[in-house]
Amino acid sequence: MERYFMYPDINDNLVVFVNDNDLWKYNINTKNIERLTNNLGIVTNPKISPDKRYVYFRLMTGKSGESSDIYSIDLERGNLTRVTYLCGKSTSRRMYTSIAGFDKNGNLIISTDAYYPFGTPMLYRIVNGNIEPLNLGPALNIIYYADYTIIGRNTIDMPHWKRYKGGTRGKILSCKNDDFKIIIDLESNVNSPMIYNDELYFISDHEGSANIYSTDFTGGNLKKHTDFKDYYVRNASSDNKKIIFQKSGSLFTFQNDIVEKLEININIPSVNIESRIVKATDYLTDYKINYTGNLIGLISRGQALFTGIKTGPVMNINKLKNQIIEFMNNNDIIIYNYNEENNQILLYSVDKTLKKFFDFKNGIIFSLKASPDGKYIAIGNNRFELFILNLENGNINKIDESESGTIDDFSWSNDSILLAYSYPESEYYGYNGSSSIKIFDLKTNKKYDATTPGAIDFKPVFSNDDNYLFYLSKRSLDPVADQLVFNLGYPKITKPFAIPVKENIFPLFSDIPEELHENTPGEYKLDNIVQLSEVFPVPAEDYANIIPVNNGVLLLHYPVEGSMKYYLFNNGEKTGNIELFDFKKKKSELYESEVVNYLISGNKKFLLIGKSSNKFIEREIETKKDEDINLTRLNITIEPMNEWKNMLYETFNLIKENYWSKEKVEELGDAPYLKYKKLLNKVSTRFELSDLIREMQGEYSTSHSYEIGGDLSNVESISVGKLGIDYEFKNNNYIITKIYKGDPSNENEKSPLLYTDIKENDIIKSINGVSLDAANNPDKLLSGHANEIITIEIGNRNKTKKYYVKTMIDEKYLRYREFVERNRKYVHEKTGDKIGYIHIPDMGMNGFNEFFRIYDREANRSGLIVDFRFNGGGFVSQLLLEKLSRKRIGYDVPRRGIITPYPVDSVNGPMVGLTNEYAGSDGDIGTHVFKLMGLGKVIGTRTWGGVVGINPKIKLLDNTTVTQPQFATWFKDVKYGMENYGTDPDIYVENMPQDFIKSRDVQLDTAIEYILKEMNDYKKLDLA
Repeated sequence: MERYFMYPDINDNLVVFVNDNDLWKYNINTKNIERLTNNLGIVTNPKISPDKRYVYFRLMTGKSGESSDIYSIDLERGNLTRVTYLCGKSTSRRMYTSIAGFDKNGNLIISTDAYYPFGTPMLYRIVNGNIEPLNLGPALNIIYYADYTIIGRNTIDMPHWKRYKGGTRGKILSCKNDDFKIIIDLESNVNSPMIYNDELYFISDHEGSANIYSTDFTGGNLKKHTDFKDYYVRNASSDNKKIIFQKSGSLFTFQNDIVEKLEININIPSVNIESRIVKATDYLTDYKINYTGNLIGLISRGQALFTGIKTGPVMNINKLKNQIIEFMNNNDIIIYNYNEENNQILLYSVDKTLKKFFDFKNGIIFSLKASPDGKYIAIGNNRFELFILNLENGNINKIDESESGTIDDFSWSNDSILLAYSYPESEYYGYNGSSSIKIFDLKTNKKYDATTPGAIDFKPVFSNDDNYLFYLSKRSLDPVADQLVFNLGYPKITKPFAIPVKENIFPLFSDIPEELHENTPGEYKLDNIVQLSEVFPVPAEDYANIIPVNNGVLLLHYPVEGSMKYYLFNNGEKTGNIELFDFKKKKSELYESEVVNYLISGNKKFLLIGKSSNKFIEREIETKKDEDINLTRLNITIEPMNEWKNMLYETFNLIKENYWSKEKVEELGDAPYLKYKKLLNKVSTRFELSDLIREMQGEYSTSHSYEIGGDLSNVESISVGKLGIDYEFKNNNYIITKIYKGDPSNENEKSPLLYTDIKENDIIKSINGVSLDAANNPDKLLSGHANEIITIEIGNRNKTKKYYVKTMIDEKYLRYREFVERNRKYVHEKTGDKIGYIHIPDMGMNGFNEFFRIYDREANRSGLIVDFRFNGGGFVSQLLLEKLSRKRIGYDVPRRGIITPYPVDSVNGPMVGLTNEYAGSDGDIGTHVFKLMGLGKVIGTRTWGGVVGINPKIKLLDNTTVTQPQFATWFKDVKYGMENYGTDPDIYVENMPQDFIKSRDVQLDTAIEYILKEMNDYKKLDLA
C-alpha cells in the first residue's frame, strides 16, 4: 500500500522525508530505507547538513502540534540532539519555528517568531548551540550561493489557499553587498527557493497550478519546468544536482527536465491507525437526560452513548457521525446521524433496536426536539429553515424560514399542540441581530406573532400547565458608563417575560387576589397575544436560560466579565448562577452557583446540571437531593481510519453548505472532495490527514480556510520558562543584552528581573544550581520551569549574587510593549512632541485594549500616526475607525482644570496610516476604510488580502475546527476586490533587509516626514 510522503530533502543519493510522523532516510541507488525517529511527536521539514553528517528537523509537540523546536540526528552515531528550546508557536496552517538554511560554514539557520512580538519569523544562526540574530527582517529561507545572499520572504507552502495573490505572497530577494533587491515578485505565491544547476529555482502557482520555475539571479529569464495540473508540486528542495518534491503524497525527483517518481516501499505497519480507547468526557458535544431522570445520553466523538445516572451498562450507538441525541417521553432515543452515506434521524429503543429512520435532505440539522406526545419532531437546520417531522407518516413539512439566521431555539407545549420558536428577523439587524417569538399551531397550521420585532427575544418555553409562554428578552435598556472611554454600554439588559396564551388567564403578576377571579383556563387564544407580554419583577441580568418548575422558574444568568478568554478559539467555559424565582413570593433566591448549563427531565422532576470540566449532578427538584454523575467511567473505542474518512467528508460538506458563493460551490461540485478522497488510503497519521484536508480546502482559493486543533499528537509539549531578556554567548559567558521592562505598573506586564537589581550586561552564571556553559544555555536550563520560582546566579561588578525569580510562560507581550513604546518615543522625539503614535496589533480584544490604552493621550497632539502593521484581524475595526473619524468642532472650557475638545478624543491635525503585508482580515478592512473615509494617506505595503469571514459552529470528530469562508466583504470602491488581493498603500515603502541591518524603520520614517509636511497645510481648530 502506498504511504503519504512529505517534506523531502536530498543530498547526492541520500534522501530524507517524513511519513507516519517520523523521519526516514532513503538511498536512491541501493533503495535502502531506514526509520530515524520513533514517536517523538510530529516530525516536519527535515534538512540534510551540507556535510551530510546531520539531519535537522522541526518537531511539533502538544495535542494539536502547537509547539515546535529544532532537533538533529547524527547520521554517523545515531545521536538525537535538541537544538533549540523555544517552544515556538506552530499551527496546522503556519509553522513559525522552522529550518531556513545553512550559512557558508555549514551552521544551521532557523526562522522563528519566538523573539518577535508578532507571528512573523526572523532569521537566526545557531553557533555552538546558541542563537544569533541575523537582523535581516522577516524571512523563511536563506541561501548563500557564490557571492549571493538569497532570502525567501513569506515563501511558505500554502496548500490551504491556492492561487494566493495577496500582500504576503512569497517573494525572493537577493544581494551581493547587503543591498537587497526584490528579484522575484509574481502575482501569486512563491515558495521553496533553491539552487539547481547553478540557477535559482522555486515553486509558483501563478499560472493556475503549482509547478517548478526558474530565473537567473536577477529575476530575469523566467522558465517553467514542470506542467502538473492534477495536484500541486510542494516542498521542493535541491542539492544543486537534483530536485526532489512531494505531490499527491508521493515523492518525485527532477533532473534535466525529467521527472521520476520514487517508488519507496515501507512495509512496517503504522501504530497510528490502530483502534484505541479514549475518555468520552474529553469529546462531549451534546448531552441530555431522559423522561424519568434515570438515564443520561451523550454524544462523544460522534458516538451516541446512554447509560444510567448512577450505574448500569453503557449502550453505544456507534454510527459515525452522530450529532444530536434526544430522549422521547417514552424513553425512545432520537439520534441525528450525519455522514457521507446518511443524513438521517434515527429512532431507537433503549435496547438499541432501530425502530425507524427518516432521511433528511435539507442541509445540516442544528437542533431538534420531539413533541411530548411522541408524534412530531421539530427540526432547525443550517439553512435558516424550521421543519416538523411527522413520526407516524414520515412527512417533513417546512413551517418557517428566516433570511438572517438559524431557527434552532424552540420548544413544544406540554400538550404538543403549539411550537414556540425564536425567529431571527430579516428586516432588523445589528451587532447581535434581532429576533422575535413566534408560535405555530399544529391544529390550525397557522403562525402567530408572540412578541414585537426589533429586540432580541429568545428561549421560549411553556409553563408546566401550558397557561403561559415564558421567554427571555434583551429589552430592558439601562446604559452603564464605561470606566475608561467616554461611552455607554448595555452589559445587563435581559429579563424574563410571560405571555398568557389561553382564554380566561390573567397576567401572571396581576395584583387581583386569586379569590376574586376564577382564572379558569380556556382554549388557546393566540390572535392578540403580542399585546400581552409582561415582564418579571427581577433585576436585569445576562440571563441565558429559563426553565419552568412548579410555582416558579429557574433562571440561569452569567456574570458580566471580560471577553478575552472566550474570543475566537480560546474556548473559555462560561459559568453562572441559577436563581429560583417564586411566583408567590415574587422574588428570586440563589439555587445553584458555577453552572455551565442545565436541563430538565420530561417528567419535570429532575435537573441535569452541568458544571465546568464536564462534571454533572442530577438534582431532584422537590427534595433538592443531589446525585453526582460519574462519567469518567465512560470510554469509547475509536477507529482512526473510519474517523478520518468522515472528517475529510465533513470538511467538504461544510464547505458546500457554508461557502459564501453558491456559484463557486456549484461550479466545482464534488470534484475537490473526490480528488483528495483518492489519496485517503495513503494516510497513516492525523497530521497527514490535516495536510490532505488543507489541500482540499485550498481548491476554493479563498482566505480563512483553516483547520485548527484536533488530536495530532500524543506527545506533551513542555514549556520553557522565560525571563523577559535577550542574551548573547560571548567569551564563554551568557551576557544579558536587553531586559524587556514592559509597563511595570500594569498587571502581568513586567520582566521578572525587575524585582531584582539585575542589570543589562550582567552575566548569568547558573540556573537552579546548574552552571551555564556552551552545552547549557539559559533556555535549555529553563525547559520545564515555566511559571516557577527559580534560582539564578548573576555575576556583576566583580561579585556573584543569587536571586529568586518567577519565570514567565510567554514574554511576547513584553516584547510587544517594547516595540510600541520605542516607536512612540521615536515619533515624539522626531516631531518635537507634536505627533502622536498608536499601534493596533489586531482587531480583536487585544487590539481594542491597545487602542484605548493610549489613544486619549496620543490623539490630543497636533497629528497622529496610526500603525496597522502586523494587525492580526478580528472584528472591531469599525469601532476604532469611528473614533478616529471624529472631527473637532469645539471645546469644553471649565473655570478650573483641563480644556477638553468636543468631541472628546478628536484629532486636531492630520493623520497617517501605516500598514504592511502582515495586516490582514479586519486589519485589511481597517486599513482600506482608513483610506476610504479620507482619514489620511496610508504608507507601507499591500495588506494580506483575506476578508471573507468565518463563524464555525460544527467541529470534526476530534474537536478540530474547520472554517468555511462564509461572509464576503464588499466596499463601494473595490466591490469584492479586497479578497485575495489586499489594499494598496497610497505611498509604497518596504522595509528591506538592509534597513533591518541598520536598525531603520523606513516606513515609520516616511510617515513622520509626510505628516510633518501635512501639518503645514492643516487648519487646526484653536480656541479663540
